[in-house]
Amino acid sequence: MKYQVTSPVADVHGVPDTAALRGKFETQLVLGEIFSVEEEKNGWCKGVCAHDGYPGYVESKHLTKSVTPATHIVTAARSHVYRDATIKAPLISTLGFGSLIAVTAKNKGFAQINNGGWIFQKHIAPLASLDKDHIATALKFLETPYYWGGRSGFGMDCSGLVQVSLARAGINAPRDTEVQEKSIGKAVESPQARDFVFFAGHVGLMADDHNLLHANAFHMKVTVEPLQDVTARDNKITSIRRLS
Repeated sequence: MKYQVTSPVADVHGVPDTAALRGKFETQLVLGEIFSVEEEKNGWCKGVCAHDGYPGYVESKHLTKSVTPATHIVTAARSHVYRDATIKAPLISTLGFGSLIAVTAKNKGFAQINNGGWIFQKHIAPLASLDKDHIATALKFLETPYYWGGRSGFGMDCSGLVQVSLARAGINAPRDTEVQEKSIGKAVESPQARDFVFFAGHVGLMADDHNLLHANAFHMKVTVEPLQDVTARDNKITSIRRLS
């Protein structure tokens, strides 16, 4: 059964226990995304993320059985939702990149969404629109805190950054680094701008011919730094992939 995310972000856990150490089966869902539920028990839903088939458990409090079709997607890393169509109104919530919303009205540069709040219109785009420049999308997340399993403007990990940036370009990518390394584009010998550089358990995107854009635990945030600085930290490149 399809359930829809009602919170700005919902963690997908490997086991139905919020106190457990985070492990293998972990990612995130953002507002409006779908979680296909196999079983609901003791405040948890077991299932898979509809967009990539990733399995795990989500707390029931983040989900609803009532699915509202989306019309727009949030394209800013983060964007506030206001009570009224003005920057002076109190905040209702903050949504992250990729959130799926239904726009019900527009007024003075703001769009009303299905929870009744108003979001800045330039921070959203029609659901069918795409941005083919995956590097431009990834750059929106600069300084976003590193978060294992994160794939939102509130926290991001390395493979999450790759997945959401490609998704905005209309390219479906798997969630985990080791699977991305086998499936994204084609292997090349030396990196250039827009390529994907893989290491053991890590991935980044070439912002230009020399600098790597990546979410990393060394800086605990999304950064751009010289690729040679990354490799100097005993990070051996395992492969370089390029979109066809």
